[in-house]
Amino acid sequence: MSKLTPKIYQFYLASNTIVPFVVSTVFFVTFLLTFEMFRILRLMSSDEVSISFVAGLMGDVAITLVPMAIPLSMFFSVIYSLGKLSGDSEYVALRAAGLEKFRILIPYALVSFLVALNVYYLGQELVPNAHTRVRTKVKIISSASLIQGIKGGQFFTAIPNITIFPSKMNDETLDLEDVFLHIYNPGQVLDKVIWANTGKILHDKNEATGIETFKLLLNNGNITSFSKGESDVEKILFQEYVLPISEKRFSYDPSTKEIMMDRKELKAFIDAGLEEAKKQNFDKKDFFNAKYEYWNRMNTPILCILLSFLGFGLGITGNRGKSKNPTGKALLFMIGYYVVFFSMVNVARSGSIPPWLAMIIPGVILFGFGIYYYRKLDWVS
Repeated sequence: MSKLTPKIYQFYLASNTIVPFVVSTVFFVTFLLTFEMFRILRLMSSDEVSISFVAGLMGDVAITLVPMAIPLSMFFSVIYSLGKLSGDSEYVALRAAGLEKFRILIPYALVSFLVALNVYYLGQELVPNAHTRVRTKVKIISSASLIQGIKGGQFFTAIPNITIFPSKMNDETLDLEDVFLHIYNPGQVLDKVIWANTGKILHDKNEATGIETFKLLLNNGNITSFSKGESDVEKILFQEYVLPISEKRFSYDPSTKEIMMDRKELKAFIDAGLEEAKKQNFDKKDFFNAKYEYWNRMNTPILCILLSFLGFGLGITGNRGKSKNPTGKALLFMIGYYVVFFSMVNVARSGSIPPWLAMIIPGVILFGFGIYYYRKLDWVS
C-alpha cells in the first residue's frame, strides 16, 4: 500500500463523499423550500400568476437556501462516507497498511475546501441577486388586485367613481349574472347606469410591465345616460359591450435589504457608517443586520470545513470493536452549535461584542470538539 500512488486512494475516498453530498444537498434544499413555499402561497392574492412565474420563484428561493443547506450536507455526507468506509473495514485496512489518519483526512479536507470556496463566491453574488428576484416576485404576487373584493350580492366601490353590483359571481371563471354599474364623476354632470343580463371580468396582470387592466365584457343589456338637473335621458341597448374599468401600474421594485447587496455594496454600506445609513432611511437594526450578513457570508464557508473535520472524527463507527451513534451525535452538535451561535449574535446585537467575534466563538468550540474526536482515532497497535 505504501508504494501505491496517493492519487488512487485519495480519489476513491473523495468520490465516496460527492454522491452523498449532492443527494443530501438536494434533500435539505427541498426540505427548507417546502416551508418557504407555504409562506409564499399564503401571500398570493391573484390567480393570474403563471406556472412559469411560480417555477422561477421556486428556483430563486432554492438558490437562497443553498448556503444554509451546504454545511449540513457536508457534515452528514462525510459522516456517511466514513461510516460506510469503516463499516466495510476499509478504514481498518488503510490504517493497517500504514496510512496515517492525516493522509486519510486529506481528500475530505480537499473536498470541503472546494465546497467552501464555491459557497463563498455563491454568497457574494448569486445569492444576493436571487434574494432580489424573490422579493420582487413576492411583491408581485402579494399586490392587491384590482378585482379583489368583487363578490356576488355585494357592492364593489374600491375603484373611484364606479360602483359595481353583480347578483352572482363565479370565483373561478369570473362570470357574472345580473350586473349593475353606476359610473359617475363629481366634476361632470353626466352619469351612466349600465345593466347587463350576464357578464365576464377580463382581468390581466402583466408580470413584466407591472400593468394590471380590468375590463368587463357585458351581454344583453342597456346603458342609460342622464345629466344632473335635466330631464333628458339617453338609453342604448346592446348585445355585447366591452367596458374598460381601470388600469393600474404597480411598482415592483423591492426596498433594498442587506441580503440583496453583493459584496462590494455591502462593504461600502458598512464602511459609510451608521449616520450615512440613517440618511438612506435605514435604522440601527438594519445597520447591524448588514454587518451580520457580511460576516455570516465569511462564516458559512468556514463552517463547511469545520463540520467536515468534525464529521471525520464522528464518522468512524467502529474502532477496536467499539461502536458509536454518529447521526445522533451529529444532530446534537448541530443543535448545540446554532444555540451558541444565535446566543452570541444576540449578545452582539446588544453591542457587547462585535459580530465577527460572535461567529468565531461557536466555530472555535466546534473546532475543539473536532480535535477531540480526531485524536480519539489514534491507532492502537
